[in-house]
Amino acid sequence: MSACPIFRLDTLGRSLFYTPGYVVAVNSARANTFAATLNSNVLNGHAAKLRQSARQAQTAWEELLSRPFYPLCLTLYLNNECNLACGYCYSEATHPGRSAGRLDAASVHAAARLVARNCAEINRPLTAVFHGGGEPTLHKRQVQLFLDIIDQAAADYGVQSFKYLATNGVMSEKKATWIASQFDLIGLSCDGPADIQQINRPLRNGRKSTPFIERTAGIFHKANKPFRVRVTITPDSIYRQAEIAGYVCRQLKPMEIDVEPVYLGGRSAGTKVFAVEQAGLFVEAFLEACQVARQYEIPWRTSGSRPAEIHGPYCNVSRNVLNLIPGGVATACFKTVDAPQAYKHGVVIGKMNHATGAFDIDNDRVKTLLQRLNQESPRCQSCFNRFHCVRNCPDRCPIDDSEVGDDVTFRCQVQKLLVEKLLWESAVALDINNPNGIAGKELTQEGICL
Repeated sequence: MSACPIFRLDTLGRSLFYTPGYVVAVNSARANTFAATLNSNVLNGHAAKLRQSARQAQTAWEELLSRPFYPLCLTLYLNNECNLACGYCYSEATHPGRSAGRLDAASVHAAARLVARNCAEINRPLTAVFHGGGEPTLHKRQVQLFLDIIDQAAADYGVQSFKYLATNGVMSEKKATWIASQFDLIGLSCDGPADIQQINRPLRNGRKSTPFIERTAGIFHKANKPFRVRVTITPDSIYRQAEIAGYVCRQLKPMEIDVEPVYLGGRSAGTKVFAVEQAGLFVEAFLEACQVARQYEIPWRTSGSRPAEIHGPYCNVSRNVLNLIPGGVATACFKTVDAPQAYKHGVVIGKMNHATGAFDIDNDRVKTLLQRLNQESPRCQSCFNRFHCVRNCPDRCPIDDSEVGDDVTFRCQVQKLLVEKLLWESAVALDINNPNGIAGKELTQEGICL
């Protein structure tokens, strides 16, 4: 096989040759001959397109892990407080009003100016994400202050701003109406019908959160505000994904549904996380739910593997995201929710310089983290899903030497199985009943709701 990253999958009657961006189906009788041509110096047709796409993928991957950290998105963890008591919360958020700390305005101001300056240099909007280890909308004055800081930074550097909010939707009608007027796009968390939601995401006092979420979604629709729904799947809800898709599509009617298997960490442990043996069951149910969502023309997606994008783990240093957390530092990992935790895990990549008022990036630390991200296991190096997979992130940290391993995990299997399904759907659709027994096409996310 070519030294470039071209991968082969075989099945009865045809073989599939794949590299990010291009797929070729070959009659099995001709597959070995076609594979041999990929090693030749003179290529044409589908072989040439495969080699070109493979080289482009390899170059993009190397650039992803070698380019300087240049944050173009500012993510703000406003606090670590929450009005829900989610059974799987990785941050173990505290009761409202009992926060160990909240994000300070001075750090937001300095960070916003840094990101706005970068955005101005390449003429793109300043993206600000309001998120957190808790519910970011709890303190309206804090939200308004940070919105004003974002807008001022964008205005000072002559760029537009784009503001995204991730919320649990449990709020008053008045606040939901205000939120709809302030943000460009909203992510609303809901795990499904009322009984699932009550198990996974009850209020602190044990009451149901479903009525609040349905009301908030209705307010967003009334305001013509686009929003997504984030669904967390647990081992208890693995078989109910089609039912969850139907409920969300009918009742909440979002623009898309983002689906994630529950993360390991915090309150999520033991029976609340998936075993590797459940990967096939998860994928089967996921695909059934995908078909349900298609009936409503709503995408049912998951972020672990994104075939239309060259990407690695969720680590902020490879995604050009400046993620501020309480304590005023920037973290490389979205699962660290305050400064002491970030320092403990060695993922602090910047902080405000109070002497200059600027936000300083620790470029040496960023470089070290990127080098660790580039350390792949042998299993990953030979995997057809290599260039668009988050690996075992966020359950296992790829920048933690103790977490590097070559064993098969639940996330690894799910991501491979889903993309393999996409590849075979594309390959089966190709007509190889021609004199050459070969057909190929450019490959995007069409064919499966990933």
